Amino acid sequence: MQWLKISLITILLFGPQANSLERDMRVLTSSEFEGRPSGSEKPHRSAYYITRQFEKFDLEVHFQTFKFEYGFFDIAVGHNVVAIQPCNRTPCQLPIVITAHYDHLGKRGNRHYPGANDNASGVAVMIDIARRLQGMDIVRDIIYVATDAEEKGLHGAKAFVQKLGEQQVYMNINLDMLDLQKKNQLYALASRTLKPLEAQIEKTFMETPVKFKLFFSAKIMARRLAAPQVDWLRASDHYPFYRANIPFIYFGSGMDKNHHSVKDSLDKINFEKLTQVSSAITKFVLTLVSESDIAAKTN
Repeated sequence: MQWLKISLITILLFGPQANSLERDMRVLTSSEFEGRPSGSEKPHRSAYYITRQFEKFDLEVHFQTFKFEYGFFDIAVGHNVVAIQPCNRTPCQLPIVITAHYDHLGKRGNRHYPGANDNASGVAVMIDIARRLQGMDIVRDIIYVATDAEEKGLHGAKAFVQKLGEQQVYMNINLDMLDLQKKNQLYALASRTLKPLEAQIEKTFMETPVKFKLFFSAKIMARRLAAPQVDWLRASDHYPFYRANIPFIYFGSGMDKNHHSVKDSLDKINFEKLTQVSSAITKFVLTLVSESDIAAKTN
């Protein structure tokens, strides 16, 4: 129960009044979590920690274990953490799935890769969204998925989408690298099928302190971010949803010079801005699960 010991130590260090988002980031990037490697037979201690946070909000939580090919001949095991906040209406609207990968690069020798922005930031915000929406009356299920093995080929998201089978999903919201960089701007890439929601999405973010730019083209997004080498459509866990014809919107902060280096550490995170990002995305999620907002869109 090493993961539980770490959780208790964290509470003692930062106290019950500590900002929960910052506390989660500190735990996920700690040396005890070893850079959150993927591919072990049992869930990594970071997966247990995420499970415990979701359980605090009375969500239905379980591991989704899967196998994936790694390298030329190896088969590895991954473990998604799936938490469900159920709709309490009859009938319910189609669910939304919020994803954020918790795995990172692990250790190289004696050094671990903290993966603060990539992607402890996305996981911490996802947990924070669940905290903010705890106990709310919602008209569709919210399925939170902390995916594993994203760094090795989006395998956790692929496994989750495959497991869906014929189950329909209204939208995937993917959170990956949310610490606002020097441009101080949150970017979003959405599937073209969400074009009718463009005005609603932009209005939601205009009413927040977060500078926001929405794209419906990965090529245009790459050009605007001066990153022609990045295929933003295939860059993260929203891609398997796209392949399954499930509408998606991916939120991120663009390029990070510390990406996949030991410098992607907690001291680089601006927690004031990350909290604003979490508030803004939560507000957007509310427009999807609130009865009043859905009624307004249909009138």
